[in-house]
Amino acid sequence: MLLFVLLGLTTSIVDCLDMKPVEPNANCSKSLDNLANALANFTLCSVKNSKPIKLCEKCVHSYLEILESYEDIVKLADGDHKCISNYVNLDRLQIVDTFYRNSYNLWNQAKCYECFQSINGNLTANLSLETVHFNELSDDFKRCIGGKDVNETNMCNICMDVYTNLDSFYKSISNENEKIGVCMDIVDMMNQTRGFWSKNCCKYRHHVEFIFVFSTAAMIFTMIIFYVLTKICTDKRMPTVFKQTRFANYLQSSSSLSTRR
Repeated sequence: MLLFVLLGLTTSIVDCLDMKPVEPNANCSKSLDNLANALANFTLCSVKNSKPIKLCEKCVHSYLEILESYEDIVKLADGDHKCISNYVNLDRLQIVDTFYRNSYNLWNQAKCYECFQSINGNLTANLSLETVHFNELSDDFKRCIGGKDVNETNMCNICMDVYTNLDSFYKSISNENEKIGVCMDIVDMMNQTRGFWSKNCCKYRHHVEFIFVFSTAAMIFTMIIFYVLTKICTDKRMPTVFKQTRFANYLQSSSSLSTRR
């Protein structure tokens, strides 16, 4: 009995050694190649547009290719099973799924989906109305500070309204309670704009504020000195009043009695 068991195990091991790994069909391999190219293009695009951040606007087509290629692998069949089963849940590395998830998470962490329109829940490459309007206001600001008649001394006064409009619209579309309140492209562009404005224009405001604070402090100090001097002078001019003694009262009483007699 034991001999038959050993022979059966030996036969099974030999059969396993002779088995060749199942190769995906041509359609599955082509879809995998498309996904690999899309992932490579998106990764390259993301790195090239990391500073200033233009990830969403510049890499949207690469990201859409990733979604399309991955969806093909999920839908296509290889015999009696899906193509995706050839590439996921097979080992610990999970290479295909890991690279896809990394790209997916990067896109969503940057809230790039808020920069574009969606149709029936599907992402498109068309910019949202808010993004278009923000870009228009940002372009107006760039044109203002780059105008021929604008120099460092009058730029802040000339471009104040343009900057205020841009900043107000950004606040209206951004959720400032979140770490990234809106599409990261817009966040980075606004941060750069505010940094430029703070560096070049806020110094004039600080100068005006310093003058105001100094003037207010000088006025308060003058008022304090005035009240102190007034108090001192008033105390010096007040007549000295002596308290009447018992001896004076006695003299006054004696004088009154003498008068009556």
